[in-house]
Amino acid sequence: MSKESVLPPSRRKFPRKVFRKKITFLCRGKATVVDGVEIGEGGISFKSDYVLDDNQQIIVNFFISEGDFFSVRTTLKNKVQANDQFIYGVGFDDISIALKRQIRAYVARKSSTQFELA
Repeated sequence: MSKESVLPPSRRKFPRKVFRKKITFLCRGKATVVDGVEIGEGGISFKSDYVLDDNQQIIVNFFISEGDFFSVRTTLKNKVQANDQFIYGVGFDDISIALKRQIRAYVARKSSTQFELA
């Protein structure tokens, strides 16, 4: 299975790579732990059975391997229903240069690993 994006490339400014880690999102006063799907400089996607509204604003918390822990404000950009769950794509509202750099490094590490294994 390819490590490239599992979702259509629709309007993406930045490349994304698989992000199979637990993340937490906070919405309507409730924190939920979910499985990450992909990450890129513009946003992150995850699987959940929690129903989010279009353009819903949520806080997403995650840890980048060989990096730091981040808590970021995001806005729901898209959702795809997959069986009894949704795959949500959220865009980062305003992120620090440090986070952008760590995401860029994470994506680059995953990309170079992928090519070495091929």
